[in-house]
Amino acid sequence: MTVDFLQVDVFADGPFRGNPLAVYPAASDLDAIQMQTIAAEMNLSETAFVTESGADSYSVRIFTPREELPFAGHPTLGTAWVLRHLGLVTGDRVVQRSAAGDTTVTFGPDAVWFERSGRSLPDLRETDERIQDRIARAVGLEPGDIGLEPRELGRSVNRLHPAVTDAGIKHLIVPVRDASVLARCRPVAHLLDDLSEAHGAYCFTALGAGAVRARGFFPSLGIEEDPATGSAAACLGIYLTARIGPIDLDIEQGIEMGRPSRMRIKAGEDNIQVGGSCELIFEGSLKTVP
Repeated sequence: MTVDFLQVDVFADGPFRGNPLAVYPAASDLDAIQMQTIAAEMNLSETAFVTESGADSYSVRIFTPREELPFAGHPTLGTAWVLRHLGLVTGDRVVQRSAAGDTTVTFGPDAVWFERSGRSLPDLRETDERIQDRIARAVGLEPGDIGLEPRELGRSVNRLHPAVTDAGIKHLIVPVRDASVLARCRPVAHLLDDLSEAHGAYCFTALGAGAVRARGFFPSLGIEEDPATGSAAACLGIYLTARIGPIDLDIEQGIEMGRPSRMRIKAGEDNIQVGGSCELIFEGSLKTVP
């Protein structure tokens, strides 16, 4: 038995950029243990296994090297792109089915977009006055490094503070003072695990109106740092919309890793759209199935 796969770079403006993803487009004969074993062998941030597909929808299971996720952003865009590339889905608008529910994916002229809804919880400092110190230590910073003035994003509202946001998977959103602070982030895995029910931390700062830079740290998932995190970008959009209103932003990620990635987010009151480009890197076959 052999199982074919394709590897694509997602949120990439060219090959060998963005976040790599392996997609197994015909994985209905694999069970969860086999999928997890294969994902650990691939050793990418995520590996996607398509268990069913039709012209306008498909079902997928998503695994990190350590565990299955109910939803993830770059696997959503990458899987949809691969299935359309192979002709297994044909419409400009398709539905992805995963453990987090249905996600609409739209193919535009220069990007693929997914759409989610979600909620942002209150700032953590409102429920625990010591949380900012703990967050700072967990990402290797000083307490004064945490927080961001919205005027750096072109808005005049209250200062931004860390909070947990849920767009199908929960992320801890951590605003930091500037790009030099963001570059200094050095996560401490056991401290991150103790912070909240979210996986790791998504740290960001403003580069000016309409642009931010981010870094994603998810050691509990076997991902020390992620080049591009679409689910966290969705959470960031929901977080910002709840605090500063509707947004249209570009997100840079992966700069410090040498894997520059570009995500586009558009968010209103009810939903968030995350978009980016994909590049096919190679095709292969798994010759030994666990």
